[in-house]
Amino acid sequence: MSRHRVLVRAKLKFHDPCPVLTFFEEANCEVAYLPGSAPWPEEETREQLADMDGILAGGDYGNPFTLEKAERLKVIARSGVGYDRIDLDLCSERGIVVTNTPGAMADAVADEALALMLALIRRVFEGDRQVKAGAYAVTVAEDLAAMTLGLVGCGRIGAEVARRAAAFKMRILVYDPWVEAAAIEALGAAQVSLDELLAQADVISLHTPLSSDNEGMINADFLGRMKAGSYLLNTARGPLVDEAALIEALKNGPVAGAALDCQATEPPTGISLELVRLENVIAMPHAASNTITARERMALWAAQSIVDCLEGRVPEHVVNKEVLDRL
Repeated sequence: MSRHRVLVRAKLKFHDPCPVLTFFEEANCEVAYLPGSAPWPEEETREQLADMDGILAGGDYGNPFTLEKAERLKVIARSGVGYDRIDLDLCSERGIVVTNTPGAMADAVADEALALMLALIRRVFEGDRQVKAGAYAVTVAEDLAAMTLGLVGCGRIGAEVARRAAAFKMRILVYDPWVEAAAIEALGAAQVSLDELLAQADVISLHTPLSSDNEGMINADFLGRMKAGSYLLNTARGPLVDEAALIEALKNGPVAGAALDCQATEPPTGISLELVRLENVIAMPHAASNTITARERMALWAAQSIVDCLEGRVPEHVVNKEVLDRL
């Protein structure tokens, strides 16, 4: 029996021997491990997919250009949650299954969201810079227990953030029309309208996937309705935020500070670079999910999706479910 050919583009940064490569070998798959690096060049992906049955994708694009030569391709498995770089309609037309790994990184991202919130509110980096410069003006901050956290989106990651915030005795509000009130209440949170959340939250944390419908949703109107002196956290996707509007809100109010794991352009250039250089902004290089445990779990789940698909089984997390009717 001929072996399935799989391209692995996600970086496998864990143990030796690599459990993902071992998994593919035991599943009788021939693997080309060619990890990409941001920004992932579309030309590289295009050429490498020419004779592949599946791809374990990092941040690769799956568009008409990159898929032009991929005549054998049956499955694109994202090692991660977001799939905004993949043309789902095109994949469905061509019978290509697209999967992702929701939940695999929830703990890692939630941990960083709390770390960023603490660093921002307790002015950790400001204090660090002062001490290193020889100054010793004691900063004044606030207790998390005295603050209200507003979550925009409460899927797996948002729920984990809520659980962690509850341990800090924060009041938690959630705006997510797709989650039932009972599930939100089980987290010790309250379901509210977006208007209520904006008016009451001291910290707003974004946990919604990026789509054409919500790109730039954190705009001047959204920011202008935030509580005076409040903070914004983004560990979701950079393009959710209108960065020019956020710069204005950070300079002139009402937003006191922002912590951004992601930016509209990565690495930051132009407006994104202007934003991350502000004194009241903490910026990370889109690293919230970048822990050994999360990365290994994501890659193994994605690998399982590829093998399931190539062996005729329906993977657990299919994004373009309509394709299943065409297989």
